[in-house]
Amino acid sequence: MAPNQSAKQQKRSRASDVAEKVSRSVEERTKRRRTSDVTEEQSLVNSNGSTGKEVAVARDVSSQEQKERKKAAPWSFSRPVGGRYRNLDPVMTEDESHLFVALDTAVQVFAAATSRLLRTLQMEAGQKVVGFQLCPTEPGVLYIFTSGFVTKWDWDSGKRLARWGTDATTVAIDLTVPENEAQPVSYSIVSPKDGKRQILVNALGEKKLPGVPILTTSESVSSIRVTCGGRVVVACDGAHIFLGLASNIDLETPESIQFSWREATLPASATCFHLRENSEESQLSTNPVVDLAVGQSGGSILVYQNILNTLFVLSPDKKPSPRKLHWHRGAVSSVRWSRDGNYLISGGQESVLVLWQLDTGRKQFLPHLSSPICNIVVSPSGNSYIVKLADNSVMVLSARELQPSANVTGLQLSTEVSSYKDSSSQRPYGAVATLHPQHPERLMVTVPASYHVSQQGHQRPSSAVLQTFDIRSNYHISRQALARTNATTLDIGPDGSPIVAPDVWQMGVSQDGKWMASVDSWTPNPQDVESLTSNTSNKEFASSHPEVYMKFWKWNASSDTWELVTRIDGPHFKDSRNSAVLSLAARPCSHEFASLGADAFLRVWCPTSRPRSGLTTDASKQNLDNWKCRTVVDLSAFVNPAMQAVEAGCITFSEDGSVLAVCLPSATGTSDGVVLLVDVRDGSIHYRRTGVFFGNPFSAKFLAKHLIVAASGSISVWDTVDDVVTPVKLIDNASSESLFQTMLAVNPRTSTFAVVLRTGGSSKNPEKKRRKAKHHIQIYDVPSLEMTFRETLSCSPLSLLSDTHTGDYIILDSTATVQRLGCLEKTTQKTTQPREVTSQLNSGLASIFSQSHERSAMVPVVDDNTSASQNKALATVFGETPAFALPSLNVLFRNVVQTLGSN
Repeated sequence: MAPNQSAKQQKRSRASDVAEKVSRSVEERTKRRRTSDVTEEQSLVNSNGSTGKEVAVARDVSSQEQKERKKAAPWSFSRPVGGRYRNLDPVMTEDESHLFVALDTAVQVFAAATSRLLRTLQMEAGQKVVGFQLCPTEPGVLYIFTSGFVTKWDWDSGKRLARWGTDATTVAIDLTVPENEAQPVSYSIVSPKDGKRQILVNALGEKKLPGVPILTTSESVSSIRVTCGGRVVVACDGAHIFLGLASNIDLETPESIQFSWREATLPASATCFHLRENSEESQLSTNPVVDLAVGQSGGSILVYQNILNTLFVLSPDKKPSPRKLHWHRGAVSSVRWSRDGNYLISGGQESVLVLWQLDTGRKQFLPHLSSPICNIVVSPSGNSYIVKLADNSVMVLSARELQPSANVTGLQLSTEVSSYKDSSSQRPYGAVATLHPQHPERLMVTVPASYHVSQQGHQRPSSAVLQTFDIRSNYHISRQALARTNATTLDIGPDGSPIVAPDVWQMGVSQDGKWMASVDSWTPNPQDVESLTSNTSNKEFASSHPEVYMKFWKWNASSDTWELVTRIDGPHFKDSRNSAVLSLAARPCSHEFASLGADAFLRVWCPTSRPRSGLTTDASKQNLDNWKCRTVVDLSAFVNPAMQAVEAGCITFSEDGSVLAVCLPSATGTSDGVVLLVDVRDGSIHYRRTGVFFGNPFSAKFLAKHLIVAASGSISVWDTVDDVVTPVKLIDNASSESLFQTMLAVNPRTSTFAVVLRTGGSSKNPEKKRRKAKHHIQIYDVPSLEMTFRETLSCSPLSLLSDTHTGDYIILDSTATVQRLGCLEKTTQKTTQPREVTSQLNSGLASIFSQSHERSAMVPVVDDNTSASQNKALATVFGETPAFALPSLNVLFRNVVQTLGSN
């Protein structure tokens, strides 16, 4: 058996070499020949016993060739979409037609009338946005401040006009225009290398003036506000208020700029503050009249009228007596003065917008917002409030009716998913996400139902809501709950413990996009089940009695929502207790799903007609509105009997849906895993193979006849026809921790598969210093099993998906950013595509290219309408994206050619 396999493998490798020689260009063959020459030269030099200098030269040549080969790699990243909005105040234009929101490395411009993204002002790599403001004298100019630069943009055209560098790291910034001046002046808090903080004044003109320091302090001031044309500056470090007053600001003589500073200690820790200049009283006084509102961590708001005479008094006998307002239970996140000074607007963790009428003391509430409030901004006219929420969304509310007029929503992933580590391998790492099979531009990802501070800490945030996001036009489509949520109720128990919503573990969509299956689980708090147990500990009892539900949803095209059809309580169980669902897979070319449970059972689910109290109906008109389990496969003989439950496992269907592969840990306790090939029709096990992978299996995918398995100890490719297992050579120092589950995705169009690995992050030797964890994505060519691309990711990835329509890979990371990794020189292969793509096209671009289209027999049977299929095929490329949000023309043309040429 072994000699035959070796011979087959040699013949197959020679065939792949021939195919590789034909497909590669002349330049790549030249590079390979040079690399081989260098390798032969190195071996010859080493055998002759030459000096180390010659070997080093040969190594330099080899490394240079590798760099050139990597530089010529056809895989490349596109511009990222999505992203998490920073806790910086949004900005609105004077005519209130455009809205500016900041990301970590960019500023996005939205149309207030349509809430659509117009353009993105992208910063350079490594630069983080710390502030941005419109120029008061030039409405078409936007200044963006990063940690090391100040950039001037024409936001209407998206062109950068100028850039200045800073000598120190910028912490916070504010912008104003002094009296009798034409150019704006920036007041920035910088952090020099000596550890102190400075406030610098810079004139933002054609020639950058050196920053003039007006304050140097050892306190960690982190926020600054400027008013009265730059004459009054207020900074805060949380415990102290620093106020600076200048008689005038003369930019012609920077050395003459002098501020007189005063410091006051606050009665409680300050979380936010806002200034307002009282113009009417300032005209009657020699000094400017400025009012100050300070939000504190305890929930109270302190109001200081004319802070120059109340808070910063010259006489020590007079003590400031601020007005105190208190309604918030937690810390005040943002507080703002209205334009006329009669109202205060505040918000915090309660998801309630509070309007304080200062004359009467009455309060007005806007409750039940989607998440806690982070920032509040009053529009230039005062007719609207811009509210930034913690769920990565921004709303524009009318000041009179408090009705939303615009809503900008990004990807609403939790900020704590990336830092969470689950000790149990039953819980998938990262985010549960998938691409819609018929609309690959739609990303379906589970997000938390609410965002509260109580979720920070030891437990993983629950993701009970399905968000659909268009990654092509960077637009939020819909949001729908998949499990019970507490969005409009108090989510804190009487004892202060959080009321956690169920968590969606698995999700799958049928190939035609008509059915979706989800699995959610909920575990009660140990304190709630204390009276139900006496012998075992509360924690063990609560963890062993979870509530697991499998739900089947049907797509409603008229309402654009998923409708719940069937809920199955405890789809997998053992000893009268619910078991976790380890893996869920949708069967291609059919309306069926398969699930693998921790009870070592495999179940296949199919739709059926719901009985109508004995009434008979026409079989052809029956609605498939109920689901049942049609096949049960007992896998207990292939698992370790000493284990109470299966810790890890994964399943995947073949491309035609006839074979189901089940990957389980070793039953003998060794590191060798077992792979079972199950006939989906009757549930019989046709073949068993051990030694395909090592450790706990995390993910498995079919690519033609090859089965790629990613486990905690290895990544292997199994040729199921020739029964040959080939281990994939990974990068050095790859982490094999079970806490990080290797991500895997395959793409039939390019005959490649991609994996995400981690290096560092742990050290077995406590004496050694722990290195920072790094994540790498690697792409392998299946016929040759050669690594064609490798890149280090800047952020921790949460999901790795494959777009079978374009041949790209989609990466979703912890910063709620989506990146597309595409191949420009890929060879398009004919694969199984959805009905909208594989239907026959008789008009449009198909007649130009003279393509012959055949209908695939692997596609589910749907209505045969040629005209409708033409529109749906192009809809996968264009969708409902407006013209101003479409990608570049070369990307559109490539997608159209690939869509029509794949048939």
